[in-house]
Amino acid sequence: MQLRWTTKYADVDTFVGLPHAGRTRVRFSVNCAPVSERFEGGTARVSDRLAALRRLALDGYPVGLTIAPIIALPDWRERYGELLDQVRAAVDGVPDLDLTAELITHRFTPGSKEVLLGWYPRTRLEMDEESRTRKHGKFGAVKYVYPREQMTELRDWFTAKLTVRVPACRVLYWT
Repeated sequence: MQLRWTTKYADVDTFVGLPHAGRTRVRFSVNCAPVSERFEGGTARVSDRLAALRRLALDGYPVGLTIAPIIALPDWRERYGELLDQVRAAVDGVPDLDLTAELITHRFTPGSKEVLLGWYPRTRLEMDEESRTRKHGKFGAVKYVYPREQMTELRDWFTAKLTVRVPACRVLYWT
C-alpha cells in the first residue's frame, strides 16, 4: 500500500517525523516564476514549496515534482532553467534522495477554455486554438496541445536539463 498526493502548499510540519516507512510520496506542484506569479494566486510561493520538499526528503520521504502546466513562454528555456536550478539547490545534499518528476504541458479543452474565460475574461493565458494541434483523447474528447515540433523541443530540453541539473530526478512521464 502506498499513498501519493500533490500540493501547492508548504505546511508540512505535521508530516515531519511521522512513521511513513518510505511509502508516502509527496509531490509538489511547481512552475517557473512568470507562470506561478501570474496564475497561482492563493498558493505558497514556489521557494516555500521547494523548502517543504527538502524538509520531507531529509525526513526520508520519497518526494516528487509536478511541473505543470509547462507553458511555452517566449523565454521558457531561461525561466524553466531558473526553476530547475531552484530544485537543484533544494535537494542538494539530501542523502538517499528519491525524487520523481511529472512533466505536463499546457493543454485545454473547449469546455475548460469556456470556464476559464467565464471566470477570468481578461486572462492572458494563451488558449489560441489556431496555434495548437487538435487531438482526441481516449474517449473522443477534444483537447488542444502544442504542435508536435514544439512538444518535441520542450520534451528534449526538459529531459536533457533535468539529467544535468538534477541527476537524481527520475522522470515518470511527459504529456
